[in-house]
Amino acid sequence: METLKTKAANAIRKHRMISPGDRIAVGVSGGPDSMALLYLLHDLREELDCTLHVAHLDHTLRGAESSADAEYVKEQAVKRHRPITVAGGDVRQVITPNESLDSGARRVRYEFYERVMANAPADKVAQGHNSDDQAETVMMRLLRGSGAQGLSGIPPVRDNFIRPLIEISRAEINEYLKQLRIIPRQDSSNLSTVYGRNKIRLELIPLLERDYSPNIKHILKQTGELLRTEDEFLTALAVEASERCVQYPDARTAIIRISALGEHHPALQRRIIRLAIKTLAGNLTGFDYDHVRDVLRLAILGATGSSISLPREISAEKSYDVLILRSGSQPGISVEPFDYLIAVPGETPIPELSLLIRVAEPMAVCGKYEKPQEENEFRATFDCDKIRGNLRLRNRRAGDRFHPLGVSGTKKLKDFFIDQKIPRNLRGRVPILTDANDILWIVGYRIDDRFRITANTKKQLAVTAIPNYETEHRQNTAIGK
Repeated sequence: METLKTKAANAIRKHRMISPGDRIAVGVSGGPDSMALLYLLHDLREELDCTLHVAHLDHTLRGAESSADAEYVKEQAVKRHRPITVAGGDVRQVITPNESLDSGARRVRYEFYERVMANAPADKVAQGHNSDDQAETVMMRLLRGSGAQGLSGIPPVRDNFIRPLIEISRAEINEYLKQLRIIPRQDSSNLSTVYGRNKIRLELIPLLERDYSPNIKHILKQTGELLRTEDEFLTALAVEASERCVQYPDARTAIIRISALGEHHPALQRRIIRLAIKTLAGNLTGFDYDHVRDVLRLAILGATGSSISLPREISAEKSYDVLILRSGSQPGISVEPFDYLIAVPGETPIPELSLLIRVAEPMAVCGKYEKPQEENEFRATFDCDKIRGNLRLRNRRAGDRFHPLGVSGTKKLKDFFIDQKIPRNLRGRVPILTDANDILWIVGYRIDDRFRITANTKKQLAVTAIPNYETEHRQNTAIGK
């Protein structure tokens, strides 16, 4: 029979929780789960090649009981010869008006762990969530109306936080502690059905086990695992799609092209919007299905100039073919004039637009030219011999004209912007590629007909515009809940 130590070690390896040399801060409350976690990791530390640091936060919510928990954890750390960080404070004094006591305590706890990682120092924080917690979380979120992301439950690994006990049941943990003759602390508040999670654990799940399905915990846990893998896949698709649909001109603004958004399945549309909101707000606390639905309705049915307010000072406004999401009250999103010399070949960042311009080495055209499959609104190819002087990237100037591909004759850039329904306050953000004399490309929209590849082209130049190059890290951290 698989021992608990082996089961924990297998989960750690399966989910790649710990790498050789990792410094692990172990969150220890003194309760059964955290005590089992401390003892298991202590026994596995040489096998895993990691070091441990005990971390305990006293919320002071239960008076003398909380203080006794802190003393107990200190004794256990000394007994195991582990360094320890203890902090305390009344959580009720620091929660914001919009926070519940539970969510405020959770925020304070994670802020404490971040400080421990910085000061201990530690690479990761191990937490004692078990498979029963997983089942209860899935059930709780189901009752709240969560989507696949919420129903995926507690991730085994999230950023620098790991859950080595996530595949171990509460009953197995209690038996393990009994065998070791460890008497953990018991949180009396866990027995109160005033709290929603306790009510699910103490009343609802036992009722379902007794009257409907004895395996309900396993079923909920399995459901969470299935939805987690599917959610990871769909989120990855949404991140990729966002690169084409969404631009972040600054840390508080997201611009979503409605036509590009509409090219995707509704499931991805919702995720793209959630990802944009999370990038601006930092997390999705306070946002639910109805808010995402309202943003989609604005995109599809709203008139130009209409807007809606979302939680946490996020707003959404429709302007022609774009949705503008803003965080906080701020002025328009125009930009000062800019003009950059473009490296050929090479890469040139455009900080004002969070844009990167990449120019390939000029290439000879051998035989009949065929448009590259990857060519799109952010990648264009030009006849090299028609370019005069240096390439530059700038925004619009008074009197700009160019010859749009597929149109007879030249056109004022202002009229082109109107035809393309580009909002007035966004026109200064549209990048324009030029040579010494003319416009080659309105990036994201149209190249100039005079610089297109023809049957007579001998050498071609490929230029790629990469949006959001400064905000990719924010999108990546938005994966998961």
